[in-house]
Amino acid sequence: MALVLLGLWFFNAPNDLSKNSASQKRLDGVEYVVDDIVFELIDASRKTPALGDYSGDDKRVLNGTIWFPDGETGEHPLIIYSHGFGGYRRDSTYLVEYLAANGYVVAAVDFPLSYKDSPAGVPQLEDVVNQAGDVQQVIDYILSMNSDSASVLHQRIDVNNIGAMGLSLGGLTTALASFHPDVKDDRIKAAVMMAPPLQMFSDKFFATNSMVKSLIISGSMDRVVPQKVHATEVQARHPQGWFLSFDKGTHLGFADIGNYIRWMENPDNLGCAFMNFMLSKIDLPSQWDAVIPNTNGVLRKVEAATPCPNISGESMNGLKQQWLTNIAIASFFDMHLRSGPVSQQATDFFTDKLLTENAEVTLTVPQQ
Repeated sequence: MALVLLGLWFFNAPNDLSKNSASQKRLDGVEYVVDDIVFELIDASRKTPALGDYSGDDKRVLNGTIWFPDGETGEHPLIIYSHGFGGYRRDSTYLVEYLAANGYVVAAVDFPLSYKDSPAGVPQLEDVVNQAGDVQQVIDYILSMNSDSASVLHQRIDVNNIGAMGLSLGGLTTALASFHPDVKDDRIKAAVMMAPPLQMFSDKFFATNSMVKSLIISGSMDRVVPQKVHATEVQARHPQGWFLSFDKGTHLGFADIGNYIRWMENPDNLGCAFMNFMLSKIDLPSQWDAVIPNTNGVLRKVEAATPCPNISGESMNGLKQQWLTNIAIASFFDMHLRSGPVSQQATDFFTDKLLTENAEVTLTVPQQ
């Protein structure tokens, strides 16, 4: 069986991006060797709530990894990555390593209750609002390393150019850390949300922080967080945002596993089996305001959309989706966290070549 699956994976390799195209050059054109370090951050100022089988704690313990350009001097933009429900800090390693190889310092942690080895017995959704505070704590921690002469990151961080990104529940975490009036971190200058559940937010939510540059990426064949209600319909409520759609893109296609099971017709069939099993094990609130504060009317009074609708047909190859994700997100961050020729070249690519060279990609630009 293992040999059969390996054969399916090997023979389902996608074609390269167009030869000598700007897209292929950006995908291949990494600048740095990547190194990483692990850390443990204990936040004694905030609690971890009692959920599931977990009795709670008077602190939050964040185990994390930092990826950075090895052996390089000078300052680099900082990006905080947030994993999805039942994921962990390395569930999109392809992306964080690509960003680090292109001159970014990237940090990620296992969120205390929503990660794959949750002490609650099964991953929990309801701690997501506290995860936005975790993002803030990680930023504080990395900046303290930047000021520490004994740290490998001493004077390596561009403190004025900080970004955040996340997948699925991590995309929701990124949205909260970027926009929610109670938990947003104004140091975040650019935010990228991959396949995030955003149906619950009103226009007042996104208007809370008009300064942050945001990108929402979704796939048309996402069964876990359906594109229509969580991205397409969100555009009218978030006119200052950028929206990128991958035709036949999937939810798991944004994670490492999307490459490993790229032989499946739609990897979200597996993702939905996981979701249905996990959601049956936890008590979910009937309304989002039981989890997220509805400060200043940032939430809409809507019932949560049912996940995992039936979507037939063959989805985008998982490795191809990762290639497009890498070059799209890196160019978006280059646009907003860098300056000079690097920023201008990224802008030209993101708003032109990315689209003309890749028929699967559709871009909606800010309306204001």
